[in-house]
Amino acid sequence: MWAKISTQADTIGTETLERLFLSYPQTKTYFPHFDLHPGSAQLHAHGSKVVAAVGDAAKNIDNIGAALSKLSELHAYVLRVDPVSW
Repeated sequence: MWAKISTQADTIGTETLERLFLSYPQTKTYFPHFDLHPGSAQLHAHGSKVVAAVGDAAKNIDNIGAALSKLSELHAYVLRVDPVSW
């Protein structure tokens, strides 16, 4: 199933982010530097990254923490996303 999804990663990811921002507009505050217009290149690129991370988690379902540790560190220490806000 993932093989089918991964071929459409950028489309699925972009649509998911667009729906996120539409349903929960307050999440836009985490992306002040992004062009948040539907179909923008930045949404397209980030959506693809998000779906790729979900794919990594699915491939490493027995050790998701290790599989996503770099992503977790990026968000915590570089991007400074406050997990309490989520």
